[in-house]
Amino acid sequence: MKISVLDVIGKSIGISTDDGKKLNNVIVKEIRDGNSVEVSFEGIDMIISHFLNEGVGKLYKIFHKKDWDMLDKGVSFSGLSSDDKELLLTKVIPTSKSHFSDEKNSERIQKDILK
Repeated sequence: MKISVLDVIGKSIGISTDDGKKLNNVIVKEIRDGNSVEVSFEGIDMIISHFLNEGVGKLYKIFHKKDWDMLDKGVSFSGLSSDDKELLLTKVIPTSKSHFSDEKNSERIQKDILK
């Protein structure tokens, strides 16, 4: 199933938490329906990591760790600039996996840093 980010959020910029949540909800529904997903960023002029964290990164919180391989293989991305693709694949997804694999430890570390 091809998901158009532009159709989901209705604008050419992906910067808000709410829009990221909209994207996330559509992806989750398709995955739960048993579909492979291609997330198309065609027509999107600007995205920020916060939007990607909500839209894609939170998938690793919603789905159990045992299903992460299915996410990695069953969700693909198209229409991203090379910089945005690098941000997604080398920062957003790995950071989400690290954080959600041991969320309690991540929260403890964040609290220690903020002291």
